[in-house]
Amino acid sequence: MLHSRQIYLIRHGITDWNRDSRMQGQTDIPLNEEGLEQARRIAERLANLSSPPQRIVSSDLSRARQTAETVAQRLNLCIETTPLLRETNLGDWEGLTHNEIIERGDAELFARYQENSFINRPPNAETLESAWERMVSALAQIKARYPSESIAIVGHGGSLRVLIYDALGAPVSSVNRIWLANASLSIIEERFREGKEIRRGIALLNDTGHLQ
Repeated sequence: MLHSRQIYLIRHGITDWNRDSRMQGQTDIPLNEEGLEQARRIAERLANLSSPPQRIVSSDLSRARQTAETVAQRLNLCIETTPLLRETNLGDWEGLTHNEIIERGDAELFARYQENSFINRPPNAETLESAWERMVSALAQIKARYPSESIAIVGHGGSLRVLIYDALGAPVSSVNRIWLANASLSIIEERFREGKEIRRGIALLNDTGHLQ
């Protein structure tokens, strides 16, 4: 018998650092008022789905956790948090705007980073291979706990893309090919026959219709 489930990928709402184009990484920045409203809107959208999430797992950083808590309250669910779902660590550039990165003497590296952030990383930053392994491991642990339930995963623009590339079978080097907006919804759909996964793919990508 064929069975399917959805994994809902939710990027956190906007923060002041997002608004100022500051590199956030793993720095713990809360949602601003607009971000809280975005969280309420995506919570309402999920509540009105024919098959809403049955579980919610979030990054433990405030901006993701606040988004997850808003969704959980609307769906009458509890949330779980894990540091494995954190954003990629951006090292010495965290907290800086693009101009401030250039002013500190990193103009050449920043230009190369914008061209290919897979190879060219900020000083003391996490490698994308490490972030990939961390996120794939997190998803495997979540799916092992909830093998048949639909799950909402609330996280970050950089790290959530790993789960999309993994579902597509794309390499980590394709990291800059997709953009996830604040409070966007993407959906991975998994199909099973007799408990064995037979197909996995992207059913929705970077949808922000609920914010319009």
